[in-house]
Amino acid sequence: MNEKIECRYCGMIYPLGTTKCEYCGASLADGIRRIVCDRCGKPIPDGTPPVGKCVTCQKDVYLCKKHAKRVKDDEVYCHEHESECFIATAVFGTPLDPHLDFLREFRDKWLMTRLLGRLFVQTYYEVSPPIARRTRHSPLLKKIFRRLVVEPGLHLASTVLGKDYEDPL
Repeated sequence: MNEKIECRYCGMIYPLGTTKCEYCGASLADGIRRIVCDRCGKPIPDGTPPVGKCVTCQKDVYLCKKHAKRVKDDEVYCHEHESECFIATAVFGTPLDPHLDFLREFRDKWLMTRLLGRLFVQTYYEVSPPIARRTRHSPLLKKIFRRLVVEPGLHLASTVLGKDYEDPL
């Protein structure tokens, strides 16, 4: 559960374990424990149920109203897993495949350091979950997306990073 501590005096929100409010200097020993949105970190009203369980780790996922509107078909990801390589995970059948680590490295070291790369990643995260949901259950779609999306992505990552994706570790 994504819990934070709220200062009783000024309302500032901090990670659990923080002992002193940086804003007003008050002790957080008597702070108010709050569940916060997994996306933006804003407090969620008490009694709000989770929007679902993370597809990857099965932890409850809590989202504010703004972010809950984007959830479709009860398939949600917690903060830790929201940056998964959705289509590649569906193609390989597991988020633990070494090829996925290679694609994440490409995303983090190359795509996220460039404006167009960041825009691509943002668009990918918006459009890929429903595609991955269908792909995960279809051998035909797995083959198609492996050839048209994943393998070209691995080749591009290999070229840009100067590493062989067949043995990314």
